[in-house]
Amino acid sequence: MSAYRRIFRLSAVLSLVATAALTGCSSHEAAAESDPSSLVGKTFLSTDVTGSAIPGGGPLEISFPQPGRIAATAGCNRHMGEVTFAGSTMTPGQLASTMMACPGPAEQADAWLADFLSGPLTWSTPNATTLTLSRGEGDDRRAVTLTERANTALTGTTWTVTSIVTAQAVESSRAIEESAPNLRISDDGTVAGFTGCNNFHGSAQVSGDKITFTGVGATKMACEPEISRVERAVLDTLRGAVTYRVDGAELALTNDADAEVGLRLRAN
Repeated sequence: MSAYRRIFRLSAVLSLVATAALTGCSSHEAAAESDPSSLVGKTFLSTDVTGSAIPGGGPLEISFPQPGRIAATAGCNRHMGEVTFAGSTMTPGQLASTMMACPGPAEQADAWLADFLSGPLTWSTPNATTLTLSRGEGDDRRAVTLTERANTALTGTTWTVTSIVTAQAVESSRAIEESAPNLRISDDGTVAGFTGCNNFHGSAQVSGDKITFTGVGATKMACEPEISRVERAVLDTLRGAVTYRVDGAELALTNDADAEVGLRLRAN
């Protein structure tokens, strides 16, 4: 065999190896981009909507707090439930929602969201911080582009209670909405807030995913029965060691001594 042919064949082999390597990398990257696990723990806010506009202007907020779970709001109530993935298809399950009344155009935001999430969606992550969702074709196509939102700082933020955790469920109510219990953990290791009826203060030491509350005391004003129930849930949560998780503007608190005691809060 001539030296020319040997060089030609060697060049061809090297070219095939390089092509295979590039193809393999591309396939691996594409697979990584479509991996649902990359969404877990992230919250996305809409930056562009194609088709029917969100009543009240939104934005659409979608988060994936745990594998197989989705939470969403379009400016009114929060909808939560299961979600499944099959390739580029995302299918929300039957979603439960809070029952807050919303004034003005935002009153129709829940209907818009329920319709958008009522069936399979095509999803993709063009880059590390962008999520696209779409459904339908032609004139019926609806699409939303969302950008990941950074988590709110735990300390120095006022967090308002949206739900209480009980043995039966994560519960929202008009009493919680109207009384607006809240708390704020300061960088100096103190915590202060409002139970929905009384003011409270104490100490809060943050370490890893734990907060240790000590000496939390409240004023003694009498409360209506339903508000008293909310107050008990707040104070029972803020006793001893608590596991916390921040997801965007959402905070989950779970008492380590009793996993059936906890709070769900939103940053103001």
